[in-house]
Amino acid sequence: METAELIEWCRQEAARRGWVEYPEELLQRLQPEQAEAIAAALRRTTLMRLPEAEIRFFEWLRQADPPVWQDLWGDPDAEPYIVGISFLPQLVREPQRGFPICDLQTVDNYYFTPAHITPVEGRLFLEMAQEALLKGEPLTLAQRLLLEISLGAVDIWHLAYHRGWSLEELKAAVAELAEAKVLIHLRRAEELADYVE
Repeated sequence: METAELIEWCRQEAARRGWVEYPEELLQRLQPEQAEAIAAALRRTTLMRLPEAEIRFFEWLRQADPPVWQDLWGDPDAEPYIVGISFLPQLVREPQRGFPICDLQTVDNYYFTPAHITPVEGRLFLEMAQEALLKGEPLTLAQRLLLEISLGAVDIWHLAYHRGWSLEELKAAVAELAEAKVLIHLRRAEELADYVE
């Protein structure tokens, strides 16, 4: 489908059910530029349901960290997993990081971008981690976490789910990196606002 056709299809879907629900096959074929164009055309008026893969992640999160799930989706008057269509580009670009968990109000945020890596200690730690990776040396969880953050914005819950890492160990790694002045850990949503695309 051409981008203009996709935008029109989204408008019809939203008018029919109140939000757009993308079939998995369509999402897999959607190019990042198309997702950007759809989001730009519809961001002020259109909602979308998260893809099934992302809903499976959030169902895992409901069990793995209930306060976080409750903070995100616990409003009894709102349909869970319905978000603004402006998030569509984040769900199709590589590396896929999923719907960003960066706006938590009742618990600490653990959302990081490359800009959270400090310019001195952070860059040095990252270079050492990259060197160890190239040499095939075993990496600590803190090193693996920093390498992941250097690739693009991510929250620890998506990393735990996709990599099979322990949430508690990830939180400890964040504390270790923050204490060593390698990583800036902004816990409140207001502090993170400037870092979210």
